[in-house]
Amino acid sequence: MRKTAIALLAGLGLLISNAANAHLVSFGWKDQGNGTVIFYGQHWHGDQSGPSTANGGVRIGVWDSNVSAAAQATNTWQLFQWVGHINNWGGTSAQNDLLVTNGELDGWAPDVGNFTNSSSDNDWFYTIPFVIGNGTWGLFTGTNCCIDTMSVPGEFTLTGISSIPDGTGPGNAPPSTASAPGSVALLGLGLAGLLARRKFTK
Repeated sequence: MRKTAIALLAGLGLLISNAANAHLVSFGWKDQGNGTVIFYGQHWHGDQSGPSTANGGVRIGVWDSNVSAAAQATNTWQLFQWVGHINNWGGTSAQNDLLVTNGELDGWAPDVGNFTNSSSDNDWFYTIPFVIGNGTWGLFTGTNCCIDTMSVPGEFTLTGISSIPDGTGPGNAPPSTASAPGSVALLGLGLAGLLARRKFTK
């Protein structure tokens, strides 16, 4: 009976320990070459069939060095939703480095103290494209259970982003306006031509 009680207590302690640990173990990012970046969140929950909805995505903001990690004003940081998932990709530090070498990521950073360097932790979520430049930023998913959970916010340094000026953002992707100048010019030419024709016919 005593052995059973000890085993139950040990199991309960393990559950509490696991609940306190972050489930998201690193972040990755990829410059899309058009002024936007996609963010990735690595977790240890195994293959998924869709993006996690527990915390919704990653909150990004300016880190306040005057307060502790737990006291960061993450409610003011911008949230970028998880919109997809990738299974069996990267995993260990060396495998994640290889993703960078192969151009699949431009950079990645572990959540220090939670990254296990395990090849089985090789599943990710990814966000919508958004605007952010190289620099040091605060990142946080949230404490809701499970899969993309973080215990506290972390300070991370982004590098390798080239289509956005350093320190820019974070912000939503600007609407595409590439065709607007051409359209306005064509409209102007059309109106000028119409006016000239009306003068000529008079």
